[in-house]
Amino acid sequence: MRRLTKNLLILLIGLGLIGFYCEFLIYYIVTLQCGWPNLTDQNEDVLKAFILSDPHLLGPFRGHWLDKWRREWQMHQSFQAIVKVHNPDVVFVLGDLFDEGEWTNNKQFKSYVDRFHNLFSLPDHIKMYAVVGNHDIGFHNRIRRGSAERFSKLLNAPSVQHIILKDNHFVLINSMALEGDSCDLCRKAQMSIDKIAERLDLCSKKSEQCSMNNTIVKYSKPVIMQHFPLFRKSDSICTEPDAPPLPERNKLFRPKIDALSKEATDYLVRQIKPRAVFGGHTHHGCLVQHLYKQYDDIEFLEYSVPSFSWRNRPDPKYLLVSITPNSYKTIKCALPTETTLALTAVILTVLLIIYISRMRIIGRKV
Repeated sequence: MRRLTKNLLILLIGLGLIGFYCEFLIYYIVTLQCGWPNLTDQNEDVLKAFILSDPHLLGPFRGHWLDKWRREWQMHQSFQAIVKVHNPDVVFVLGDLFDEGEWTNNKQFKSYVDRFHNLFSLPDHIKMYAVVGNHDIGFHNRIRRGSAERFSKLLNAPSVQHIILKDNHFVLINSMALEGDSCDLCRKAQMSIDKIAERLDLCSKKSEQCSMNNTIVKYSKPVIMQHFPLFRKSDSICTEPDAPPLPERNKLFRPKIDALSKEATDYLVRQIKPRAVFGGHTHHGCLVQHLYKQYDDIEFLEYSVPSFSWRNRPDPKYLLVSITPNSYKTIKCALPTETTLALTAVILTVLLIIYISRMRIIGRKV
């Protein structure tokens, strides 16, 4: 009887330790395997940016509650491990925060936002900026009255934002507001982009400093953050390990749905003159080299950030970006996969049972 109690106690302690490892410790072990990329100009104050995309929190309509709880727990644990281990200066979320935002009423959406802030909570010294995605408010022709406004209000995310962090300029844009028609949302977004472009152009002509919004700042080439990729015919040009699988990679993009239109892309490049562009939406990774000779040889890289959600891909990723006014460098980091978690739990449980069985056999011989 005493031996049975001892074995039961070992089993419970062992299962508890396995649960602790698989549901908490493994996230820190995986996160520690990735680190901030080093820049050559370390004399400058480096901004550390953590970029994620497409968490797609399930809402009140789709998905089983257990699936919802499981995915959100994994994203919460991953996010908190990343924040604690890497301690970024800023977090950018590139749209589709919610999977069912376009269908929810105001009360449901408020609950959605509260849940997002609980899952992706941050200490006060770390800033978060979000851009809106099509699942948050709907595609351009399906945006219900007030949907864009409530996202902007509750997430503090206007359709177009100009943010300056450590002399690095970021332009955050609502991709659905670049339809190119005369809708109120598109018209206001274009006016904001034009004003930002004018300020940036004036600032670029100053040798050292310039004034923006009554603040003295230094000019640096801006970085665009949005949900949609810039115009491309398909993902066939993507060669990253996490690019879409074949034959999905060769599927033609629908302009204004899968990516920005060529007109909107040309407009953004001409006005903003970016040094880098970050987007999401496809749920896959992609790195595209852009060169616009017709606009004074503007050249930059575009990064498509894979989804942060296990519902969208088996190997979620995120980016760590070290950036100064003169240079930047990115690194793509992995999260623990569900397969790894499941196999680890099974293997450790089997080893625990074997250990207890051998203890019983040795006990009998003694």
